[in-house]
Amino acid sequence: MVGTTTVKVQTSTRDLLLQIGASRRQSADQVILAALAAMQRDERRKVAAAEAQAIKDDPADLAEIREIQQDMAALHEG
Repeated sequence: MVGTTTVKVQTSTRDLLLQIGASRRQSADQVILAALAAMQRDERRKVAAAEAQAIKDDPADLAEIREIQQDMAALHEG
């Protein structure tokens, strides 16, 4: 049997959670898990965007990326 716990939230938060769950035909647990997964994806996107900006700002890194892209394009052509 899976363990459960109680989390104290405002009643408005609980109501919103239940409303979203009802509209998606999901349990509160499923709605929370989906929201947490979306938050994790958003955080990974922010990290990736920061890393991409750092590469863009570094001419040596940018040149290396362009070389890799050219190599990949050549592989797809051949």
